[in-house]
Amino acid sequence: MSVVERLNDEIKTAMKEKNQRRLDVVRMLKAKILDVNARGEVGEAESVKLFRSYAKTLAETIDLAKKAGKNEIAATTEAELAIVKEFLPPELTAEQITAVVQDVIAELGKDKSKFGLLMKTVMAKLSGQADGAAVKDILNKLLA
Repeated sequence: MSVVERLNDEIKTAMKEKNQRRLDVVRMLKAKILDVNARGEVGEAESVKLFRSYAKTLAETIDLAKKAGKNEIAATTEAELAIVKEFLPPELTAEQITAVVQDVIAELGKDKSKFGLLMKTVMAKLSGQADGAAVKDILNKLLA
């Protein structure tokens, strides 16, 4: 089942259940895919990238709302983020990321001047299963 088909099924389910928040979030995810490709022909990897970007935006919104004392907005956004996370593969643990980073360092060499190449290679191997900031932190620790 393609991503768009799954989103369409989720839209139907949310409409039947009269779950407006879920319906709005799933429609937003579908709109993000259609914005990239009008025919909705976006692969799994591309959709994960789009959804992760949206999840990151929602997380930033939650932080800002909490800092501003807007707890109602933060709670609403947290509920939206939980729905978006249902469409994302589970993120790898720090230990799993470290293992991949160590493999890439063994393959390409432990040279801090190759940081960009190492980062790019690790991110390609992880294919959207880890946050770039977490990978960067682990890579910095191992290169130090």
